[in-house]
Amino acid sequence: MPSSPLPVRLVLAALLTALLLASSVLVGGLSSPAPAAHAAGAPAQSAAPSAPPPPAADAPVSMDLVSLTPTSLDPDGTLTAEVEVTNDSSKTLPDVALQLRTRTSRVTDRAMLAEWQADTSADTSGAALASSDDPTPLAPGESRTLTVEASAEELGYSEAPYYWGTRRISLTAVAEGDPLGAIRSFVVWRPADADAAITQSVLLPVASRDPAAAITDPEAAQQSLESGHLATTRALALRDDVDWWLDPALLDPPQLLVDPTPEADTAEEDAEHPVPTYAPDPGSTELATALVEGVGERTVLAMPYAQADLVSLGEAGATTMSSVATDRAQTTWDATGINPRARVMGLEGSEVDAASLQQLVDAGAGAAIIPSTSLQENASSTVTPSSFGVYESEDGSGSELPLLAPDPVLSDEFSLLTADSDTEQTQQRLLAETATIASEFTTAPRHLLISPNLAAELDPTAAGAALDAFAEAPWIETGSTNSLLTAASQRAWTTHAQDDSGTPFALGRVSGDDLLPSGPGTNGRWEHLEAASDPELLDAPTLTAAADTWTRLDTLASVMEDDASLAVPRLELLTSTSRLWRGSPERSEELARSAETSAEEMQGKIEVVPASGYNLISDSVGVPVTISNGLDTPITVSTRVTSDRPLVQIGDIEAVEVPARSQVDATVPVDAVANGTVTLTTVLTSEDGQVLTEPATVPLTVNPAWENWTTLVVVIAMGVLVIVGVARARHTGASTRAPAAHGPEDPVELSRSGLSTADTGTVAAIWSERAKEPPSAAGGGAPDTGSSGTGSAGGPDPAGPPDSDTTGDTDTDITPDTDIEPREEDRS
Repeated sequence: MPSSPLPVRLVLAALLTALLLASSVLVGGLSSPAPAAHAAGAPAQSAAPSAPPPPAADAPVSMDLVSLTPTSLDPDGTLTAEVEVTNDSSKTLPDVALQLRTRTSRVTDRAMLAEWQADTSADTSGAALASSDDPTPLAPGESRTLTVEASAEELGYSEAPYYWGTRRISLTAVAEGDPLGAIRSFVVWRPADADAAITQSVLLPVASRDPAAAITDPEAAQQSLESGHLATTRALALRDDVDWWLDPALLDPPQLLVDPTPEADTAEEDAEHPVPTYAPDPGSTELATALVEGVGERTVLAMPYAQADLVSLGEAGATTMSSVATDRAQTTWDATGINPRARVMGLEGSEVDAASLQQLVDAGAGAAIIPSTSLQENASSTVTPSSFGVYESEDGSGSELPLLAPDPVLSDEFSLLTADSDTEQTQQRLLAETATIASEFTTAPRHLLISPNLAAELDPTAAGAALDAFAEAPWIETGSTNSLLTAASQRAWTTHAQDDSGTPFALGRVSGDDLLPSGPGTNGRWEHLEAASDPELLDAPTLTAAADTWTRLDTLASVMEDDASLAVPRLELLTSTSRLWRGSPERSEELARSAETSAEEMQGKIEVVPASGYNLISDSVGVPVTISNGLDTPITVSTRVTSDRPLVQIGDIEAVEVPARSQVDATVPVDAVANGTVTLTTVLTSEDGQVLTEPATVPLTVNPAWENWTTLVVVIAMGVLVIVGVARARHTGASTRAPAAHGPEDPVELSRSGLSTADTGTVAAIWSERAKEPPSAAGGGAPDTGSSGTGSAGGPDPAGPPDSDTTGDTDTDITPDTDIEPREEDRS
């Protein structure tokens, strides 16, 4: 800041303003090219806020600024410019030389820088201050580097300290004095007593353009690590003068399948089916190690893992993937020992409004990066504020979100430090921009942030040279991004540019009404847009499908002894949610489908095969099932069996460990309840109940020995009745049996039916003969009055049955061929 006292400073400022107005009028005519030259050169104004446009197609020469020194020109210095001139015409150009011109007025409007650099027409305003030595012809297609020098005294800049700042110069190629083309650039004039300065930080995005490239395109990933984007990023990131906006996925090398190389003594079966081995990708591991070792004391801001689009995930309701990305990032930070300052999410300038910023708050952002022009009421403010502020949420929660607001022009310019651009011109533009900002009239300190685009293919040499130039520039002090966040959290700012308390001049508190969409304008400067564009969120069905697939992989991991084979589909799923695929949904869908296919294939290698049919003929039985494991690692699974009818009860089933590429038989205890046929449904699950396989059904016929307790009670009751009946019979005295008869078979019945029956006719004849005998012949005495028999007093009734034998001998043998003698009982 100016060193003079405030009253003097104000007077000088007034005088300076008057001088600038007068010089603008005087110089304006000189800086405008003649009509003839304008028509011949046909310059085009650039719509981009960065590199100068290429020369017109019909221009006879093309020019490339090789070097422009020094970084800061003091009164004793000499300005030296080297330009490579190429003859693009079909004719030899005679006596080609390089001329130097300048404008002595200081640039105070940053818009003037873009306008000046965009003009590629030949500069013929005024006499050349210096010219290259020994003009020589230039043949068609030939290139030559020309050098021109001019001392500070020849340039004629004012040595007053408050006149320090950016000056415009032109380098014009001429052939025999005729202008051919020109390069317009800048030099920073810095008198000895000038002391104004700004603090500046560079926040470098450290991330891959495709976190899954090592899996899906190994050759491209290797090229990026060796000589492409990641190689450049690594070279710049390890510099001490940059902070990191780091994707933790770079610190977590992907696990890749190692080609199997069986040993000579390996069994034949193992040689045919070697156990897969997974190891971290060597190139990614080397990069991760370099980053962990090189973090030092720099500020590290965290991206979501694999640059996951947490806003799109929230809008799609795929909270599983949001949690996974958050947990995976934290695990990586803990493993590496890096403690990021905050989790930071970015927002395109064209999308900035209250709704989009609230989405970042809802997604869990610890801070947001948005262009500073979207936070300023006037995008072309005469005093550039510090690159931080605080957004006050409008959801009623009272929450606040720290804002990092990089200067969009400086960030775009830095992004142009690529191998195929005129990096020296870009570097001079960066120095001119920062010097113009530092020379703005303010007493409050300011801290600016530069954050190049992740898509920029930075050249490490060119970007490194620009960073070295920043370190050499006396008006730039290297700062830390952490100090911006600290100032935001402590509310340490002032909104008055002339505050001399030492508090940085910043944007302060920002409400939803203060947020304005912004983008590059046609004049090369960033300007406000009429309305914010709708963000192109990722496809919601793709994200929800990815969340479902992740759940399946988690289930598989819970049963696998070694889940290294799941690393590939898991990384594919995380990458499918990346913000990189906004506007390009095909890549997101491709990764999600690939992971889903892998999950299906692995899950399909786990099968359960129950018995084809089973008959249960006892109270309980063990129903066999076969569990097959086609994976390359042992698994531990549980078997869940259910019945469609309550005729059986399924017992507890213990978890089963199945070796890799093999199968085991398990037994399901089944208890019968009632007769019938049921259908058993069998699935394999993890130990916490997550289903692994498709249901397998099998019929079961149930025929138990006892249907239920009711049947048992009925049988017992019947037994009791039998016992009671026998006991009652004995109690009433019915202990005799009917007499048996022994005699010949009835031949008629035997021939007719084949049944063996007694010949009742013979017995009847015997009794008939007895009836004919007189009583005296039978016994010879008085009639028997005993209790035996019931007939006449002389003997039994011939019509009745034979007498019962109370002695227990009831058998009567009948012999037809002998005489019938009366029994002893008959005599009595």
